[in-house]
Order: sequence, then structure tokens, then C-alpha cells
Amino acid sequence: MIVGPNTSGKTNILEAIYFLASGKSFRVKGVESEAISYGEEIARIIGTIGDTREIEKETKIEIVLTRGEVAGEKTGKKRYLVNGVAKRAFDFVGNLRAVYFGPEDLELVTDSPSLRRKYLDMVLSQVDKEYARVNLSYEKGLRSRNRILEEMRETGATDRRRLYFWDQLLIKNGDIITRKREEFINFVNGSGFSVFSPGIDSGKAFRFSIFYDRSIISAERLAKYENEEIAAGATLVGPHRDDFKVKTDEGQERDLSVYGSRGEQRLAILWLKLREMTFIKEKTSELPVLLLDDIFSELDVGHRKLVLDLIKTQQTIITTADLGMVEKEWLEGVKIIELGAD
Repeated sequence: MIVGPNTSGKTNILEAIYFLASGKSFRVKGVESEAISYGEEIARIIGTIGDTREIEKETKIEIVLTRGEVAGEKTGKKRYLVNGVAKRAFDFVGNLRAVYFGPEDLELVTDSPSLRRKYLDMVLSQVDKEYARVNLSYEKGLRSRNRILEEMRETGATDRRRLYFWDQLLIKNGDIITRKREEFINFVNGSGFSVFSPGIDSGKAFRFSIFYDRSIISAERLAKYENEEIAAGATLVGPHRDDFKVKTDEGQERDLSVYGSRGEQRLAILWLKLREMTFIKEKTSELPVLLLDDIFSELDVGHRKLVLDLIKTQQTIITTADLGMVEKEWLEGVKIIELGAD
């Protein structure tokens, strides 16, 4: 448990760990160079995983971020290393696995579809190298196809033969992305797991589920929107347009982004994170590191107990600004690290 006042760097520690697990930041919404300290040229995150009692079994993992230039020389913006050896992104991700739960996760319910797509990518890339590889290929192909569409819009060209290769690449990879996203969402909605009790206080049960609003990509759909795509200079169908909605069913199904209270949204995200942990364990036979950022300010006593009971089953790193919010019996066996202390 990491204890310290606001701005002392508690969340930075969790961000660094999650960065090493997923290859991406859960905080940065724009370019990743935003993760570099202001006025600096480089950021380096280094972690050691494995059994620290047996040095030969340890693995050193590292991410180096730049703004594209260091000491006046051009350089790559991101490097992945395992034991000092450079790796591709989808070979790096999966050495460490983690689930993050913090106050900003409420935005998964209420914010833009791009945030929900990023969430799906980060979960699946940790457990499925094929997904990571295919998703990277899809993103590169999408950029290339969109550049051609932009040129066609600017020049008035109508010959679509230049798009054929990229059409086939996006269709092939898009089918795999959609199938694997659907597999995860079906797991989350799985029988026996969609009922979540909100705790010991009220005894009331909520039933949550995810509705997957998939955007299928096919030759027929691309042909259907060909004129609109040229006018927009962008590909209008495919998994880059996917979305999902979190719903609750208490006699009448409700979309929580529109009709959910903040309390219901919190419970829905807690439910989703618990299912995410189970999914990772199911796929890898390993428990992920659980990262809990200031959850005590977001959850009531019953739900804090539900989450903290997980500490007994796996490695967990928690931050809080106020240790007084944690019942003493829950701190048994917990190592406390204080930031800003003498």
C-alpha cells in the first residue's frame, strides 16, 4: 500500500507498472510523449519480474520513450527491451500482466468510444499475441488506406483499384479483431458471472452486461459506403468504429452512460474489472498484478471490503492519500510505503 498526499507521485508508480504490462499508458489520451516529464527528452521505465530470491529467474523489462530526438539526434519514439534486447511491441507485451482500477475508469461508461476500444485492445493484447500483431497490422493498413482516400478526395480520382490491397488486409485482420473482442465480451457476460452483489450494506443485487456494437468490415460494406468514404477521406466501417455499452437489467434494461447513477457506474466498472482479472487468469493460468488507485474515495465500505479481500489471493498494489480510510484488520500482512515521509 502506497500512502502519500496528492501530487506525491502515487499514480505515477501504477502508471509505470501498467505501462510495462500493456506497452501503453492508461493516462495519456494523446501522443505518448506526454508521459515524458516537461523539459526532458527521454523517459525510461524499468521493472524486474520473477522470483527476486532466485536471480537467474529474474527478467528485466524496459520501455524507453522519446519525443523523436535526443541530444540533437533523431531517434525512435518508443523502444521495448527484455533483458537489454530490443523487442517488437507484441513480443514485449505479456511478460507482465496487470489490471488497473482507478477513479478515471468511470469514463469507460461515459466517455467516447475510442476509450472503450483502447480498453479492449489493452486487455486482449496482454493475453493474445495474435491479437496484438493483427491489431497493429490493421492500424497501419487503416492509415495507408485513409491516405489514399484523402488523395482521392483532393484530386477527384475515382479509380478504386489502389484500395484493393488495403481492403483485403483490413477485412482479414478486422474479422480476427472482431471475433476476439466478441470472445472477451461473451466471457464478461458469461452465465453465472453477470450477477454482482453490491456488498454487505444493502444486500441488493445488480445484473450488468455489455452490449457489443460491432462495425463489421466486408467487401460489400466497403462498396456500400465508397462515395461517403471518399467525401470523408476516411474508412467508415471496421473495428476502429466499434463501441460497447454497459447496461443493467432490473426489470427494464438501461444504458448506464445515459440512465445510470454514479454509484451504479462505479459498481459496473468494478464488475468489469473483476471479470477482466478472471479472463486473464483463464487465458494465461496466471494471476495479473492488481493495481488499485485511490479506490477508497470511490467505493463504500461494503465494496472496499469486496475488493480488498482480493489482496489475499494475488499481488496487489494500492494507493491512498488517507490510511485512516482503511480498516486496520484489512492491513494485516500489508507492506506500507509512505511517500514524502522522512
